[in-house]
Amino acid sequence: MARTKRKSAAIELVATPSHRLETRHYFTPPPVEQHDVPWRDFQQATKFGVMLGIIAGCFYLTFVYDRSHENAPILWIATLIGESIVVLHTLGIWTTLISYRTDIPEPEELAVIRRALITGEIETPTVDVYICCAGEPEHIIWKTVIAAQEMTLPHNTWILDDGKKAANREAAELLGVGYIKRTTNAHAKAGNVNAAFQRTNGRFVVILDADHVPRPDFLTQTLPHLIANPSIAMVQTPQTYYTNDRGMVSEGAAVSQDLFYEAIMPAKNVSNAAFCVGTNVVFRRSALKSLTERELTKKERRKHKLEEDTDARTITALGEEYPEGGIWVGSNSEDIWTSLELHRRGWRTVFVPKVVTQGLTPDRLGPFLKQQFRWSSGGWEILLIGGVLKSHRLTLSQKIQYMLVPSHYMLSFASVIFSVMSPIYLLADRSPIAAPFADWAIHYIPFYTLTIAIPFIQAGKVKLSAIIVSLAAAPSQLRGFLMTATKRQATWSVTNSKQGGFSLRLIIPQIFVAILSLVALIFGWSFRGENLKSTIIASFFALLQVAILIVTIVGSRRAERIADANDALEPSLEDALKLLREYVSVRRWRPQLVIAA
Repeated sequence: MARTKRKSAAIELVATPSHRLETRHYFTPPPVEQHDVPWRDFQQATKFGVMLGIIAGCFYLTFVYDRSHENAPILWIATLIGESIVVLHTLGIWTTLISYRTDIPEPEELAVIRRALITGEIETPTVDVYICCAGEPEHIIWKTVIAAQEMTLPHNTWILDDGKKAANREAAELLGVGYIKRTTNAHAKAGNVNAAFQRTNGRFVVILDADHVPRPDFLTQTLPHLIANPSIAMVQTPQTYYTNDRGMVSEGAAVSQDLFYEAIMPAKNVSNAAFCVGTNVVFRRSALKSLTERELTKKERRKHKLEEDTDARTITALGEEYPEGGIWVGSNSEDIWTSLELHRRGWRTVFVPKVVTQGLTPDRLGPFLKQQFRWSSGGWEILLIGGVLKSHRLTLSQKIQYMLVPSHYMLSFASVIFSVMSPIYLLADRSPIAAPFADWAIHYIPFYTLTIAIPFIQAGKVKLSAIIVSLAAAPSQLRGFLMTATKRQATWSVTNSKQGGFSLRLIIPQIFVAILSLVALIFGWSFRGENLKSTIIASFFALLQVAILIVTIVGSRRAERIADANDALEPSLEDALKLLREYVSVRRWRPQLVIAA
């Protein structure tokens, strides 16, 4: 559904499927149809492709690990590391996908509870909806708050304002929602949520980022799972995004996550390993309260001379700072760490693969890379300090699923290794592997062809933008590794910040690789070795590095211009307040207690 914005911003003109133009107030939540994402059921062809891919991956590893193919030892070891990261991570994802089924109907119990909640046959449990803010544009925040107010089923909505904007307090009073601000911004989003957790008492807690607009049926789709099963601590829903006319960065960031939310996360339900992704999630308050305690380790038990069957628990750092509980603090990814700690305590989690929100991805390269840096830092923590593999409270399948998180970011190491191999060959005539071309091709081509084909079979598309932004993120992810390894905390930043746009310094590593590739192409052919086929292949990959740089620069600059143009169409703060008052004057809101703390 396309829409055209006017600078007056008093109304929007909306093109309907019948091509009629209808007027809609600026703050009216978008129709449900605009949230829908054309996800397909898990295809049998995808499962067949995955099974072929697993065979092809194992077949390729037999070639890579064959010492008889070793040529230059250092280059061979580097290639071995890079290929092992790619193949093993891909095999882990594919193995996860095999367990996903879409032909299992939803339990009838959930439908009964959902219907009873809607009709009022059973009382809706108390629910607090947190809208987490940290300086986002006001109009974005208010659209989310209004949509949250219009969700079916009774609930209390709260603006958690770490940006401390007076306009948000005024908007809260106009909309009849709670308003909470802190004296400090300690622990960033985790601290913001926990500060509200101490001041509210809902049985369930919904966490929404300021730029993720919920559908009216958000609560009716999620609460039945928590009501039906008291062992479920959390229900997570997908992140889906509005990317029309937002440029390469926004589109690439969104498309790169489609398969994750469409198939990988639902498949994690089988292992009870679905984890929180920071927004669009509902927690059970009692589960978050349990995070103030943890079971003593065997070493700690021996120190205190306790028997193995003694239920000895100790207060955690979270409990010391937030005695009433809350989400995990002290991590760069509070979302996945909260999930990990809940699973360690025996709680269950559920991922519901239904589109019930619509969000915004970063539309500028700078904020996107900052986001990737912070996300990767959290992933590296799972690897370096999480103790996942040693945890006796996690099942083997849960350990594997959690380790797939850092293995995803380890792909950045592989990207760096592969980016320099072709220039090295062209300049030094040194190849990491010595094998006949046909032998290499019969092992290499099937696996890497399937890594592209499987997402295409399932999603029906492969976007160049997703590949480009993923490659652009590699240096930021490696910086996250260095920060985590040296125990330095990553800073938090707003996803759609207008600062930190595109500049060449953001892609200095890519520029270096492209220059190296150009030099290798120029000089490599002047004294190429005897193997013409290898020279042609190396030249192709070197040219690819140059092409990736050009597309990254052109696409990022265009995305910057589109973002600036979109920002210019948004209302000023005064206009936004005026429009909000207009909207409230024609709406009938449920009365709610407004607490300005």
